[in-house]
Amino acid sequence: WSLIHTPPRHKRDAPRGSMVGTVVSDKMQKTVNVAVDRYRIVPKYGKRKKYTRKFMAHDEKEVCSVGDLVMIVPCQKLSRHKHFMVKEIIRAKGQL
Repeated sequence: WSLIHTPPRHKRDAPRGSMVGTVVSDKMQKTVNVAVDRYRIVPKYGKRKKYTRKFMAHDEKEVCSVGDLVMIVPCQKLSRHKHFMVKEIIRAKGQL
């Protein structure tokens, strides 16, 4: 999971538009900041370049903590910047 930005494309496993990222901030109430890494191959050199984008996601029960690997899914816009929800915690911080 360390190099994947989106989960496997099985309909039963992951909804459309879902992404996997790491929680970088949980200082807000019922909101976490999730950093999603994406990779793009540079055609000239054949190497991959990493792009990181941060999304705010709704965490209703406030169970996520910094360092957790989570799956976020798109939802109806909840505030000005928040239009994702945390679906599940794939790996808690400190676990393998």
